[in-house]
Amino acid sequence: MAIQDSAANARRAFFVCFAMLAYAVGIAPHALEWSQTGMPPAAFEWNLSHYHANYADFGLLRRGLIATLIAPVLSLFPDGGIGEYVVLLGIDVAIALGLALIAARVLFPSKEWPLPGQTLMAIALIFSPAGFMQFGFDAGRLDHINFLLIIFALWAIKTLQIALAGLVAGLCVLVHEAALFFALPLIAAYAGRSGGMQALLAVSTPALIATGCLYFLGWEGSDMETRLPAEANLAWSVWTRDLFEPARGWPITHYIIAAYFAVVPLFLLWRHYKFNDLKPDLIFFAPFIALSLYVLGVDYGRWGGCLLFLTIAILGLAPDLDRRRGLDLDHVWTRGVILPWLIPAGPIGVAVLYPLIPFIV
Repeated sequence: MAIQDSAANARRAFFVCFAMLAYAVGIAPHALEWSQTGMPPAAFEWNLSHYHANYADFGLLRRGLIATLIAPVLSLFPDGGIGEYVVLLGIDVAIALGLALIAARVLFPSKEWPLPGQTLMAIALIFSPAGFMQFGFDAGRLDHINFLLIIFALWAIKTLQIALAGLVAGLCVLVHEAALFFALPLIAAYAGRSGGMQALLAVSTPALIATGCLYFLGWEGSDMETRLPAEANLAWSVWTRDLFEPARGWPITHYIIAAYFAVVPLFLLWRHYKFNDLKPDLIFFAPFIALSLYVLGVDYGRWGGCLLFLTIAILGLAPDLDRRRGLDLDHVWTRGVILPWLIPAGPIGVAVLYPLIPFIV
């Protein structure tokens, strides 16, 4: 047993190191741009803008929770100064490391390793454009905080702390409203599986109340451009834009790539169910609700990363659902489906796909 545990720990350490290396590869283009221009990259300023939209200065508004919590720390530094970016990126690196450690335990357990498909999922997180490279490229995104909150909520359900899980689900919506479509469905489905309809409603109600408060009582942010600090206001328009903002006018390759990166995580989820000889249930369908985001926002690459996270999260839940964490990828055609998805061509990007290979789109 000691030898088995030692081997598992070695595999986990190996995975975590390479996951963080992939994160560094993803963030490298922004670091290079900063070193060449002497100015923070637009991607960083965009995400930093969200750290300034707090409740104290603007009242109740979307995406205001993290800015409110972090305001005392940011007040120590000049607006848009290097100190604020250290805070922004420091939080993101810590989250990436935490998620890498959790993923390592999911994919390299001490027992029942290797199961079919687990090594492939580890490779995907390191090499796929939707994995840790994307995490680094989109450093500072509020979604990353929600990834940790989702894991915390699932843990709370596992330990029968349903009220706590409901509170965390509500916080997810206050961090970023997109959580209503990718965080709440999985949390609610797992609660329903563990505690029935009563638990499902208990974890859903706080998130729905938070959504209602933001929609009916929240401030629209009509003058955010002038009220946010000039050094950190690039994202001011997110508080004034229309709800429906799908990507329009892109080349056909853009939509094909976006659709493919949405389908592959769901395909892998299906092969997980096939491996366990299970019929689709609420947990299986929960990630499909995240497809709504493709209608609501232009960040198609970002949504593909969210779908991959949800698939890994469901794999992590498998033992608690009396399942095994493997995937049925025995047939050659199944591997052919995912092969292009594994090509390490840089991060998948956010609104612009494959940003390091501009001729693709």
